[in-house]
Amino acid sequence: MIRFAVIGFLLCCYGCGSGTQKPKENIIGPNNEEIIEPIQEVVIAPVIPPGAITANFNGDDDPFYAYVKGVNMEKGITRIAFEELPNFQLAIPETYGASLQSLQFPGFDRDVLLISAKLKDPAFTKYFVYVFRNNQWKQVVNGFAIHKSHLSDTLVPIRVDSTNNNNVLRYYSVFDLDNTNHQGYVWRLLTESIPILNR
Repeated sequence: MIRFAVIGFLLCCYGCGSGTQKPKENIIGPNNEEIIEPIQEVVIAPVIPPGAITANFNGDDDPFYAYVKGVNMEKGITRIAFEELPNFQLAIPETYGASLQSLQFPGFDRDVLLISAKLKDPAFTKYFVYVFRNNQWKQVVNGFAIHKSHLSDTLVPIRVDSTNNNNVLRYYSVFDLDNTNHQGYVWRLLTESIPILNR
């Protein structure tokens, strides 16, 4: 009887001690377990073209970018394109390249686009100011040119006239005969206050 008790005790100890077993390892052949990895969503940021500017041109606080799409040197046309408005391009005649800048005018509910265009005569830069209204790009004022001798990093070529909010104050260069100059002429930088065409 003691023999049966000892054998029973040993069986009980053996059964209790073997509760954790190693997982079966695949010794021969390939492992057929399927491993499922989580799918990682890759977010690709939009590529902004070189020289592009981003601004609130629509007035809805949803900015988009504008960029110089191309220049036809033979015909003298610079094309300006827009991220959110692929069907609305500006074709600036008699220009050979441009740089873009956005301006914020007091009294305007959106940013305006300032185009600094290169002309055939490299001594001048011509400026165009556009606002996007009613699904159209409209000029704020007619284009105007400034001679390179008047250009500086601090010169803002156009701004709202502080004495009359319905006008803009713009700079422009004019040719003036001058007998005191060895060339017989000078380029003068003038300003004028003119009405805003499309507010």
